[in-house]
Amino acid sequence: MLAVRLDRFAHARLPLGPAISDKLRARILERARAVLPADALLQWLGEADLAIATPLHGGEPEALRLARAVADTLARPVAVGGFELFLSCSIGVALGEPGCPAERCLQRAVDTMLGVARRGGDAIASAGSVAAPPLPAAMLAALPQALERGEFAINLQPRARLDADAASVDSYTVRLRWQSAAFGRVAPQDFLPALEALGLMGDVARWILNDALPLLAAASFPVPVQFHFPAPGAQLHREHLIEELGAAIGRLGVQGARVCIEVPCPDAVRASDLLGARFEVLRRAGVQLALGDFTDTEICRDALGLLRPDLVTLDARQLGSPAQGPEVAAGLRAACALARDAGYGACAKGIETRPQLDEVRRWGCTSMQGYLLAQPFPARWLPQIHATLDQRARDLLASARGG
Repeated sequence: MLAVRLDRFAHARLPLGPAISDKLRARILERARAVLPADALLQWLGEADLAIATPLHGGEPEALRLARAVADTLARPVAVGGFELFLSCSIGVALGEPGCPAERCLQRAVDTMLGVARRGGDAIASAGSVAAPPLPAAMLAALPQALERGEFAINLQPRARLDADAASVDSYTVRLRWQSAAFGRVAPQDFLPALEALGLMGDVARWILNDALPLLAAASFPVPVQFHFPAPGAQLHREHLIEELGAAIGRLGVQGARVCIEVPCPDAVRASDLLGARFEVLRRAGVQLALGDFTDTEICRDALGLLRPDLVTLDARQLGSPAQGPEVAAGLRAACALARDAGYGACAKGIETRPQLDEVRRWGCTSMQGYLLAQPFPARWLPQIHATLDQRARDLLASARGG
């Protein structure tokens, strides 16, 4: 999968006008197709972003060679509408794996392309070999105004119960997205650490609570659903946020049990005394606690004993990957057994294939989340889409049992 961005094309579209811009995009498609295999699929993702999907047999070297061919042909001057234009492009490359959904491969390619574009563009990088660069100074400067400009949005990703007799969507993970007016979509793994470093996470977390919790109060569900709020370690030290969460629950009339705070295991152990003391009030109101990134390690066992969570989550994204050895599955299976033996539920996250789903069900996981069920979607869609997702969960789990 290749994600191609025409650098600065979105800004050039205005002076060029729609007619010339459309002719230019058509010319770009012609040139790209000329250097691609005959069965390649091309699709515009936006004004300046092009997705290319093609089968390959030579692995990453062939993918990078193909990306270079696309970059070289697009770099030649283009004559259109009396203009001679010179284009540069940023290209992200991601290789698919057996059973990996195309959406996941495309997302990895786009995220890699965004990293290239932020470094100045006109380059190629592979998702398997490039690390996310730090945010440029211009993007860091734009972050403090992003909230007041309305550039942040909340997405929700559903979780499904794996109960054979009552499969359903019973909870959603709340996720933050940034669509910058100047830089486009910025990957969460890039801007979330910057928010924390700039001291802005408190204000953003407060906004998330005030924007997400009313959905629980207003939306009508056949059965109560729960919202999971990821909470990195630094947020645990913000006493006012814990107090505000309790106040918001009371003000909106939301049942505490419909809210779950998810804390990574290492952070939970480091802040166990603090978390236990501050969480006591919320727990009396019914708010639940989940331990994220749970593994069969000493630090996770300590977290389990210290905090007595309601749930643990396992990262199963690499389960069954050819690049991972059998010890990955063994470690996840042991972590699930550890949680279940202690009386806690276990959610397998990152489920993208049916074999992964079958595997975690055999372990005894109580719920799942991942692209196999649904991608994250804008929170405002929740009232209209919940019933469809619920049916999707029932159909998916029924077909898994039948298979």
